[in-house]
Amino acid sequence: MNYWVLGAGVISLLTAFVHIFAGQVDPVRPFLKSELADVPKATLLSCWHMVSVVLLCSSLLYLYAGWRPAPSFDILSMFMSFGYLAFTAVFVVVGWYFFGVKSLLKLPQWVLLLPVGVMGCLGTFLGS
Repeated sequence: MNYWVLGAGVISLLTAFVHIFAGQVDPVRPFLKSELADVPKATLLSCWHMVSVVLLCSSLLYLYAGWRPAPSFDILSMFMSFGYLAFTAVFVVVGWYFFGVKSLLKLPQWVLLLPVGVMGCLGTFLGS
């Protein structure tokens, strides 16, 4: 059992549930009530749900790879971890552009994404 990768899976699953359920309340509902045209609304809502799918699928992959470690899963865990680190960077950079230093509080998603990427990398490179 690879506890680092398993931990990444648990935090990733938590992140997926936060995204799917809490995200509907804060960013999605107000966005859907906005005056934006329907095509951009539908496109952005589709992207939102695509992220939900990515978060959920990567969670399940991390959990499986952590529960049943095998060398063949290392490359998958590594790339997923790099993806989570890239997601973290996107939130920090975009947030900084809009809010400056306040972005760390206004867009706190990085707090859940960063540990997944770090734990996944540790599990990939250090093992159990």
